[in-house]
Amino acid sequence: MSRYSPTERIGINAVESIIVRDLGWIFRDQPICDQGIDAHIETVDSGNPTGKLIGVQVKSGKSHFRETENGYVYYGTPTHLEYWLSYSLPVILVGYLPEQDKTIWIPITKNNVEYTPKNWKVTIPKENTLTKSSEQDLYQLVRGTPEEVRYKNLMLNLENMKFLDSGGRLLIYKEEWINKGLGRGKLELIKQDNQGNEEVIVSDFNWYTGMSVEQLVNRIYPWVNVSIDEGYYDTHFDQSFYSMFSDSYKTNHKLYPYEVESGEVAYYRLELSLNTLGRSFLKVADFIGE
Repeated sequence: MSRYSPTERIGINAVESIIVRDLGWIFRDQPICDQGIDAHIETVDSGNPTGKLIGVQVKSGKSHFRETENGYVYYGTPTHLEYWLSYSLPVILVGYLPEQDKTIWIPITKNNVEYTPKNWKVTIPKENTLTKSSEQDLYQLVRGTPEEVRYKNLMLNLENMKFLDSGGRLLIYKEEWINKGLGRGKLELIKQDNQGNEEVIVSDFNWYTGMSVEQLVNRIYPWVNVSIDEGYYDTHFDQSFYSMFSDSYKTNHKLYPYEVESGEVAYYRLELSLNTLGRSFLKVADFIGE
């Protein structure tokens, strides 16, 4: 029996390709989440992230579905349904059918699911394929007031705020393609515990923002202050920095790279700390019992 099947990863890659290539939006894997959210999608407007997110669960392979005349039926457990319905973001279930190279999807809402004697099911119509034409339907899921969007984003990061408040460290590894006007580059959010063990909790390859590194971090994480990871820079700062920058740049910029590869890619290692918003939101969350 085969010990490894690439089917699940192929499905996630297929969904990512549609979101990034066809819609021009952002797709972020959620590598440590084990409750049934594989990724977050963030809508993009005129090249700028909107802060409006959708949770995504991907099921790859026809074994996850029963095909009927009307569509593809997925049977789920009450635990996952409760989690998805109470999630801070709208959640979509996406099915990838490799035999047909077809990607189908449906929002997980109380109106869409049907309860069975033991569990529940949802039927994805055959015409519900995930393509560029899905854009308006996906937009409809994330529409809300700016206040609602900001609150949801803070709630999504509440555990990270608590982690910082308890003495842990949150770090950002950022690649910036210097000669690309839209600032494309990899971004990772890293959790470091009190023993120095590190874990990547967010990995994103698809920023096209036209923002500086500081502007980007402040937009994604408005509840933090950001600085360079001074300990890391002490041991990893490379003379290649001077191929593109100068000492005066270091003096006049709070954030600067520790290395520049081939005059093209600048590497940053940044440290996050709670700002006034983050500390205040922790108090609000404690008051309301979160």
